[in-house]
Amino acid sequence: FPVTIWLDWLTFTDDEKAVVEDVKRIRNHPLVPKSIPVYGYLYDVRTGKLKEIAEATAVGRANSG
Repeated sequence: FPVTIWLDWLTFTDDEKAVVEDVKRIRNHPLVPKSIPVYGYLYDVRTGKLKEIAEATAVGRANSG
């Protein structure tokens, strides 16, 4: 008999906010040097274009010191 398991796909409703949160997580990871900028983009599968998320870029800005 097949076993049915409830699976939470952890989807999100606000794509841009999700990108910002991901960039924050990467920016604050101890193995990512603070001198390296981290950017956030959304990919449009219909057009093939990237859209930079300005808030993510601001959050991921490198520290010069």
